Amino acid sequence: MAFFDKIKNAFHRTSEKISISLAGKKVDDNFVQEIEEALIMADLGVETAAELAKKISSRKFPRETTEFEVKQFLVSEICSLLKPYESRFFGENLLHNPEIILVIGVNGNGKTTTVAKIAHIFKTSGYKPLLVAADTFRAAAIDQLKYWSEKISTNIYIGKEGADVAGVVYDALKQASANANDLVLIDTAGRMQNRCDLLDELEKIKRVIKKLDESAPHKVVLVLDGLTGQSVHGQVDVFLRHIGVDGLIVTKLDGTAKGGAIVPLVLRYNLPVLAIGIGESLEDLRPFDAYLYTSALLGMPVGE
Repeated sequence: MAFFDKIKNAFHRTSEKISISLAGKKVDDNFVQEIEEALIMADLGVETAAELAKKISSRKFPRETTEFEVKQFLVSEICSLLKPYESRFFGENLLHNPEIILVIGVNGNGKTTTVAKIAHIFKTSGYKPLLVAADTFRAAAIDQLKYWSEKISTNIYIGKEGADVAGVVYDALKQASANANDLVLIDTAGRMQNRCDLLDELEKIKRVIKKLDESAPHKVVLVLDGLTGQSVHGQVDVFLRHIGVDGLIVTKLDGTAKGGAIVPLVLRYNLPVLAIGIGESLEDLRPFDAYLYTSALLGMPVGE
């Protein structure tokens, strides 16, 4: 199944609710209110939903406007909000050798799998990635990253179980230089945002990286679980404050029936969405495309 179709199927409940709010109804105040409520239920956030409802009112649609025409208008408006947050993360040449990317997030967000998918995408573009297993406290995490490194035939650096994480990262970067790896992807342990000791450890990792390259890490990527809806804002708040974040990757969108949480997320934090994930296979991580995402959210065919 095509990537777009997978997202569209996942968001079917949202697009259906919006369709129910639109179908066969005249464009009046009640109509606009129903649309606003449907957008809030889709996790677009109260402020965004209110603004979109206001735009529908000011658009002065004819009372006989079709569902398709209103959805087409919403796709255009939401897409214009999201377009500035698209990223060329996978489409631009890496500026550093090696390019050092620190991947962070809370437990269970799909971080390790995402690291492998990123490596796979860059490898197909001719780069030579090194995966760094920087979760030294969970053997399962190391095993998982090792499995992925074998699957995509890329290098991996594994420290000893229980070893100091910052030391592991330092040694891995030394190896990357020796082996001519031009991309280093550091898979960190899951950090609960209320654990100051774990957040301090991430700060230590950053300091160690800077000892070898003052400009690094060149990107700090925060992986978020699309299933958690607007509650991800608390995670972004903490990681931004303690570590800094350069971009977001939202995973597991195939498991959420709402899907609209990306909209208020980027508008609040002004952070680009580097990619979205919809499954476990290597092909299930793609660069974020505002138009495709918005069309899927509203159940609209691409190209309309």
